[in-house]
Amino acid sequence: MRDVRGFFDAVLRYEIGLWEVLDRDVHSTVGVTLGRLQALRVVGRHEGQARVQDVADELLITVGAASKLVDRLERDGTVQRTPNPDDRRSSLIALTASGHRVLSEGEATVGAALDRCLDPAVIADSELASATELLAKLNEALEASGEKTGVDA
Repeated sequence: MRDVRGFFDAVLRYEIGLWEVLDRDVHSTVGVTLGRLQALRVVGRHEGQARVQDVADELLITVGAASKLVDRLERDGTVQRTPNPDDRRSSLIALTASGHRVLSEGEATVGAALDRCLDPAVIADSELASATELLAKLNEALEASGEKTGVDA
């Protein structure tokens, strides 16, 4: 018998545990939460052309939650909004100098924590690749089913 509930419990427990380790390390190193660092990663990838919609789409949260998150980042001084010249109803979001620093130091911290948590003594490279492939396949199936939606954060 397929143990889908056991699979769900295992994935959720690991995700929560890993998130807590990364969040603790990032917060103690750069003073932001992992959620805020994830938003900075999105903004950084868009190189000054990010919109709130991009943050929402990539973090799988609602536009309202993304807007509040960007408000917090702006108050923190890690991002800056400027009017979007192509759409007066929206803004473009870019990292500030402080945002670049927080992102860089935060990424280094996350990398070190992931290296600790996913040490080759615990999980072989081939196992990690297989697990990544499996989760990508399951994510694609979830997206194709139309079940996946943004959540309020």
